[in-house]
Amino acid sequence: MAKVSNPLFSLAAAGSLGGLLCFKGTNAGAVVTTIAKPYAQRTPNEIANQQRMKDARQTFKQLSTADLTLWRHLAALKGVSAWVYFFKIYQQQNVDTPNAPLIPEITIR
Repeated sequence: MAKVSNPLFSLAAAGSLGGLLCFKGTNAGAVVTTIAKPYAQRTPNEIANQQRMKDARQTFKQLSTADLTLWRHLAALKGVSAWVYFFKIYQQQNVDTPNAPLIPEITIR
């Protein structure tokens, strides 16, 4: 059941309606969306992508303190988190050359 704040002026609503619509507040204001229905991801490409994400996360968690510091520094130059930057480079390098050693992209700003 959706909960409405100040219904006379319709300032905000949150919750679901009949299992079909979802009311939520965002930074841009109130939004009404359909409720997402999950589906099994079983195509070969989806499974490969899921495995690539698991491998990237495992690799990131095993970084040494020095390597993590380097990734944080490089990510700060781009204005993103270390994980986001690491995953971007990981994806680029593993799509082009699978299982190659991961080398950060050095850019001077």
